[in-house]
Amino acid sequence: MNFLKAYCVKNMYGDFIVRKTKSIVQLFLAIFIMFSLSGCLPNNEKLQVMLDQNSITKKFYIRNDTNVYDGYGKDKKVLDTLKRGKQYETADIKDNYVKVAKSDSNGLKSDVWVSMDEIEEEPTYFVTLIVDVPNANILINGENYEPNMRLPKGKYIINISAEQFLDKSLEIDVQEDTKESITLEFDVEAQKERLAKEKIEKEKIERKKREKERLAKEIKDSIYIDNTQKLMWQDNIIVSVAKKPWLSKKNFDAKKDNDTSGDTAASYCKNIVIANLKDWRLPTKDELKNLFAQKGRLKHVAADWYWSSTSNTNNGERAWTIHFNNGDGYSDLKDANNFVRCVRDGIKLPK
Repeated sequence: MNFLKAYCVKNMYGDFIVRKTKSIVQLFLAIFIMFSLSGCLPNNEKLQVMLDQNSITKKFYIRNDTNVYDGYGKDKKVLDTLKRGKQYETADIKDNYVKVAKSDSNGLKSDVWVSMDEIEEEPTYFVTLIVDVPNANILINGENYEPNMRLPKGKYIINISAEQFLDKSLEIDVQEDTKESITLEFDVEAQKERLAKEKIEKEKIERKKREKERLAKEIKDSIYIDNTQKLMWQDNIIVSVAKKPWLSKKNFDAKKDNDTSGDTAASYCKNIVIANLKDWRLPTKDELKNLFAQKGRLKHVAADWYWSSTSNTNNGERAWTIHFNNGDGYSDLKDANNFVRCVRDGIKLPK
């Protein structure tokens, strides 16, 4: 009886030892697995921080078929190819690379690393719009269209405009790579308006051309330019034909010696227009004498007296004239009629 009792106690104690040892092994195994996983993969909180820092989501899609690698360093090797549009999940992030852990759902044979440049938050598709009018302005949902741009699935409003063509608007439903050929209708009214504008512009150009030619001829025929004195001189046929008094008869008789109003030499120069130039005046005595020295360069000259704007300081009823035959000066009465040659300051010609 005692032997049987001792045997039972021994067996019970041995079974306890076995069960205890098994529990300890399982505990250490669990701890080992936990530490192994924590060393290989970041915890969820740490991963989320890295996702936020890189502005990507945990689940992502592949932009284009792309190679994936056994690591992210310089010596990485190609392990597989991920297909465009397929979804994967981020396990880790290092140096602009995303780690994808193998799983039954993604069919990978091992963990791989893929460049962040090859991933996107949602699948996008090529949208190719072919318009039969060059340089057309194309908007997609109000944004400028770029050739072969990529868009997520959805419906989009396309607005197209081009000079001389009617505007066009249409809707496309992007569910895959999309190619759309678009034909614009010719705007007949716009064409008429364009032709009318072109005609007006052409006539305007022609008028400017004719005016430029006219001015060039008038300058050549009617103006002498003194580059030394920086003066322009009237040099048309009128300077050898027309005569004017310095004062009108009325003002001369009233002894208004400096009132050059009326039909006088000064008024004539003030009102004359040559080659679209209006700021002419009666020359001074010295300017006339200087011009006489250049008489050989003038096209039109009367061998007679020409008025200056210079009054006789000793006699207000008289003003100086210069004779263009010999260059003599004479103080003539202001109601006398003499030839007039106007002058203006500057040598800048009209365009």
